[in-house]
Amino acid sequence: MSIAVITPQTSHFRRPLARAAIFVSLVLVATSCGSSTSAKTALSFNGDEISVDKFEKTILQLADAEQITLENGQATGDVARSVLGAMLRGVATSQIVKQYNEAATQEDKDAVLAQMQEDPNFDALGPDLKDLILSMNSEDLALARIKAPAEKEVVAMYEKAPASLGAICAQHILVEQSATADEVLKLLNAGGNFKKVAGAYSIEPNAAETGGVLGSADGDCLLLSDYQAQFDPGFTAGALLAKPGVPYGPVKSSFGYHVILARPYADISSSLNALLEKTPGQMLVVGLLATSTVTVGSQYGHFDAATNKIVAN
Repeated sequence: MSIAVITPQTSHFRRPLARAAIFVSLVLVATSCGSSTSAKTALSFNGDEISVDKFEKTILQLADAEQITLENGQATGDVARSVLGAMLRGVATSQIVKQYNEAATQEDKDAVLAQMQEDPNFDALGPDLKDLILSMNSEDLALARIKAPAEKEVVAMYEKAPASLGAICAQHILVEQSATADEVLKLLNAGGNFKKVAGAYSIEPNAAETGGVLGSADGDCLLLSDYQAQFDPGFTAGALLAKPGVPYGPVKSSFGYHVILARPYADISSSLNALLEKTPGQMLVVGLLATSTVTVGSQYGHFDAATNKIVAN
């Protein structure tokens, strides 16, 4: 099984991370919370369901293959949530692949099966687990062939829910008190210039020069997956709700209170489309998960869009 490692990065309000690994991903080829479901459903997402029976079979077959360890015949909460999260990602991938008129080919399946058979643990995998791994990895290959949406579609998606594209193009003003954030919001809603207000109020270093723009050396947009892995989850949760050109807040994080602006499309179009040209399929999967309702069985937890994980209730 492949192991994905997150490399920590630092920022004034990004949360510090130790080096961490995804325990189990069900992947061999590199490439909003809802109410609880019925007793027979482990997870529901955009009309697709993972049954408790299928999930429990997956857990048992992973244990039989010595990929996970059971305690008293059951997976611990963190292990169960990790496996269910991987299966959720597979469902979202399947939906994006279909939406963009792609499909796993027989060549994809043959390539994945050949790689699976090279693994010394292949024979220990149960038949349902083999089918699941084969399906998920084949669709990952199809996902990699998806092209970036046409700009007309990008504009429509950005105006409706910017994060649906798998990126966030934001600027923010950070203050210490909620009352100050309210004051900032009133100024902005009255027509105040965001950069000037940021220079006057924000405690973020260099806010007067940057205007609170969050970006990288490559542009004004950052991958949503970077926010989910590296930023304070309170801030990310707020950024997911921001609408283009409309100041949003106050948003509380461990660093204070933020007023967040999803920047108008005209200001970030080049940066956003450049990101989409690199990994459109993966970005669309992350965006779909973050802007759709994920309903998880209460015995397992709930989906947290700010971290892209199933977490304990």
